[in-house]
Amino acid sequence: MDEFWFPKFDYYVDESDPDIMILRRQDDSFVAAFSACGATNEGIVEAAREDYWELIQAHTNALGRENQERLSS
Repeated sequence: MDEFWFPKFDYYVDESDPDIMILRRQDDSFVAAFSACGATNEGIVEAAREDYWELIQAHTNALGRENQERLSS
């Protein structure tokens, strides 16, 4: 039986600007921005979850297209 593993993405908070917290992926790509004084852990986690879900969807769709192309060849 084949096992399916989700890709791993690490996130971090860029606090280089004292007024803005930026959520980034491990490759430094932008995910979301938050006011430094209004950001909550829950909001940051939710943004990371939404981004991760979108990445999984894009990855799954790409795999589906590859499989369709192989089947039609």
